[in-house]
Amino acid sequence: MITAVIVDDEALARESLLSMLKLFCPNIEVVGQAHDVQSGVKLITDLSPDVAFLDIQMPDGSGFDLLMNFNRITFKFVFITAYQEYAIKAFKFSAIDYILKPVDPTDLINAIEKLSETIREEETNHKFQTFVDNIKTNKNNPQKILLKTLDELVVAEVGSIVRCESQSNYTIFYFTDRPKIMVSKTLKDFDDLLSDSGFFRVHQSHLINLNFVKKYNRFPDSHVVLNNDEHIPVAVRKRDVLKELLKNLDKNRFVF
Repeated sequence: MITAVIVDDEALARESLLSMLKLFCPNIEVVGQAHDVQSGVKLITDLSPDVAFLDIQMPDGSGFDLLMNFNRITFKFVFITAYQEYAIKAFKFSAIDYILKPVDPTDLINAIEKLSETIREEETNHKFQTFVDNIKTNKNNPQKILLKTLDELVVAEVGSIVRCESQSNYTIFYFTDRPKIMVSKTLKDFDDLLSDSGFFRVHQSHLINLNFVKKYNRFPDSHVVLNNDEHIPVAVRKRDVLKELLKNLDKNRFVF
């Protein structure tokens, strides 16, 4: 049985979540509820739950502020927010679980399934610290990304990623400042995540950081040359889009 607490300033929201947990997640036992940051900190300190469901906006602060009260986070947490755009990018880049209000049963069940996985305390703290760093810089354009390999959790600067390459259900990341790593997610996952941060999927197997493109050769075979002199193929249907993206990136740098 997983013990949990709910911290939300709306009594109706707390009761609704409690009912849904009882109905859809019988392995979760809610052992306490709190209505703001201060009472939430006390509740977690007193009860030491396995997981905390945290509202973002509360009268005396946020769910983030609550977590900042702990030197080490020894419990798992899920943010619950009514604001679809608020910090969502930072959540995704930091691999932090969140659920949008009104809570959908499927989203809740998926979040609980993730919580059931073995997650080390160190990983939880890495996730939150990465999230805090992203929020402090710009939640609409996160600067750090958390990547999980088979052996470790890697926190990397988004700007240091040169390219990503598909390998079956895994993705190989290439950096400017560290050896390559293999991450246990598909290239599509990272295409969706990084496409608004200066990355473009030029080929079904390749996602590149446009800032590292040195040259784009369209003939005889379409490919880009990166700053490290790697040649990456460009799919036929991607050629025109890539051309426009590079023009917008630096009109004086590329000649077509």
